[in-house]
Amino acid sequence: MGRASTMKIYLMGRGHRLEQIRDALGLSRLSAQLIDHDRDIIKFGAPAWPIFPEDLIIVTDFEEATLRVTLDNLARQELPAKVMVFTPVPSRMLLRDYPDFLFRDESLIYKNELRELQRKAAGLHKVESIQNLVRGFPFLCVVWGNPDPDAIASSYALMELVQGFAPEATIAYMGEFTRPENSAMVNVLKIPMRKFTWDLLKSDTVVATVDAQPSFFKADDRLKFDIIVDHHPLGDLGEPKFSDVRPTYGSTSTIFTEYYQAAGIRMSKKIATALFYGLKVDTGNLTRNVSDADVAAFRYLRMRTDENMVRTIELSQLPVETLDYFAIAIANKKIRREVAFAYLGNIPNADMCVHVADFFIKLTGISWAVVACRSKDRVVVVFRSDGFRKHAGHMAEALFLDYGTAGGHRTMARAELELSRVQSELKEPSDVSIEEWLVKRLGTKLKALAPEPPSPLRTPT
Repeated sequence: MGRASTMKIYLMGRGHRLEQIRDALGLSRLSAQLIDHDRDIIKFGAPAWPIFPEDLIIVTDFEEATLRVTLDNLARQELPAKVMVFTPVPSRMLLRDYPDFLFRDESLIYKNELRELQRKAAGLHKVESIQNLVRGFPFLCVVWGNPDPDAIASSYALMELVQGFAPEATIAYMGEFTRPENSAMVNVLKIPMRKFTWDLLKSDTVVATVDAQPSFFKADDRLKFDIIVDHHPLGDLGEPKFSDVRPTYGSTSTIFTEYYQAAGIRMSKKIATALFYGLKVDTGNLTRNVSDADVAAFRYLRMRTDENMVRTIELSQLPVETLDYFAIAIANKKIRREVAFAYLGNIPNADMCVHVADFFIKLTGISWAVVACRSKDRVVVVFRSDGFRKHAGHMAEALFLDYGTAGGHRTMARAELELSRVQSELKEPSDVSIEEWLVKRLGTKLKALAPEPPSPLRTPT
């Protein structure tokens, strides 16, 4: 698997001054190694001083002569790591003589600046790692299930990152486009996606997935992933050559936004619009599962987005037949204390459950909304929660992982149960029995749905 992708920081300077700078930068003793001797001859790359592209060398000195001795040694070694120089010495001549080094006045030693530099250096390393992996090989990005905006945007951004490195790049989806706004997104932005077929896999194909992990594809173990980029809770990744999973992020689109920023790659308006819409949808307009990184990405993308394209996509959201399913849900609803539940029966498009669940969770006093249906050979259950001391993803896994796939985030989750596994526990093969089974199983965790025990019989006195 190689070396873990964590940055090592080397501080080169004079004695106690290095400790002062380390403390000023908020670095720990473990993450920042001090070098205050033999700065003119020390050789990086040896076992004592290993060096990698994601590492950072910080040089500090207040005298030009001794500073140049250190910089000359580093320049001769042509190191892959970034070199940052903090010094009060006037930097115009230093910039001319050492153009590959980054110079900063000592007065600019602040935590935020170093953290930003560290983030960008790590992001650049990740982009370069992906590009090096696909260099000279066909590339295939596989989107799990029915493509949603975050997965569509992330696969599109990844395909652009590998253009020019892979001789051919393809995005393929496993499921279907069941929601009109997702189809509209692909059509409006002209994103090249095709239905997955096994002939797309060649022996030398580099295979990636975004907004998903290998456990999502557990129905078929023929897919082996080389590249995984995701924001869902971390599961078993297998043995990928590259992985970047950030469960604290609200969207995978945020991760790819940071990739483009860190690598200094120009982001086209279509890429920015796709990532903006993916982030917008997955975080509910920055109202759920939001991190500081999501907010920063939202602000960055918003200035580069084509708002007319976003408006066109959003106006495609609800087909007229959605009203029929709202009517079914309202007629069949079970609202008990803080829980709202509805079973829609056998329907062709399971994503209708999403629209109904999003509506139910907005009702006053409701902190859990669960909407389910039967569609083809599956029972689909969609969860929404208010997120306060609740985790919809954990709830879905605890209740239904044994029957198929299940998972999600604090405020939203989904389970897809294989109907054949459920039928063995039903009284009879009917939608009435499926609904009763769901209510009973949900009631083991959502106590409001649990059937009330019968009242004790009174004996005559």
